[in-house]
Amino acid sequence: MRMVEFGQTGTEVSAVALGCMSLSRERIDASKATVRRAYEMGINFFDTADIYGIGESETLLGEALQEAAIPRDEIFVATKCGIVLQGMEPAYTYKAYDLSPGYIKASCEASLQRLGMDYVDLYQPHRIDYLTHPEETARALEDLKAEGKIRHVGVSNYTPDEIRALQAYIRLESLQTEFSLLHLEPIETGLAATCQATDMTMLPWSPLGKAVLTGRPVSHDDWQEQRDYGVVAQLRPFAEAYGLTLGQIALAWLMQLPGPVIPLVGTANPDHIAEAAVAVDVVLERDDWYELLVIARGRPMPWGQRPYTYLKER
Repeated sequence: MRMVEFGQTGTEVSAVALGCMSLSRERIDASKATVRRAYEMGINFFDTADIYGIGESETLLGEALQEAAIPRDEIFVATKCGIVLQGMEPAYTYKAYDLSPGYIKASCEASLQRLGMDYVDLYQPHRIDYLTHPEETARALEDLKAEGKIRHVGVSNYTPDEIRALQAYIRLESLQTEFSLLHLEPIETGLAATCQATDMTMLPWSPLGKAVLTGRPVSHDDWQEQRDYGVVAQLRPFAEAYGLTLGQIALAWLMQLPGPVIPLVGTANPDHIAEAAVAVDVVLERDDWYELLVIARGRPMPWGQRPYTYLKER
């Protein structure tokens, strides 16, 4: 497994990570087997969140690591906080975010208890909280670092401006954001450039487009599904030329960006994470990388003009 430095921490982590959102009691054996298989493949980076399965993902990840007797100092565990549950089970809704100091500290304590750990390697505000000043959020995170409960701080689903606001008060090592050949916003809005400029590691979630980029059938009922199908159809010749699966070529495309970029491959299937691990050693030809970008965009990048015209939220 290829290893890369995480942010500016000096810590090396695997070039692909296991996203643990899919771990569940309904698939408990497969969930725990996936964690073990990931570690056997050389993956030492595990990402979860307090909201995944209403805490169940954290609990199962902790149990799986303990049952497999995986040494704590050989793994890098990340979790997230800040999404507030409202309503009653099973009809929970996510209507609020909270990054106030009290909420962050209480959330961290609860996550550590579920994980069965004394600390997490990476703690991440999951979404921006508009009602808490970034200085307050940063102060709480610094307190947790001083107490030894978290080692590093990253953010999830932040915009470039929101990153800069929090960076004014605390060092951020990573950004978790949706990014794939079906979702190019990070390179079209400056998120990737922001990470590169500040040595933040980018952690794409849904790097396989909710499995669409693995060739999973889509219904073609609307324009989005038809567009996605067209992208996947055009990926096939590239995958065949490189001797890869569709998912592997999609992951290799992401990991070729400088940064580094570490895809969070979310699965509770041991075979799927083993397949994804193969992609870390693939290097695409420069022309092929850009051709895949053109396919994903659905339009060429003409000479003499800016590559992107992205007007969302502007």
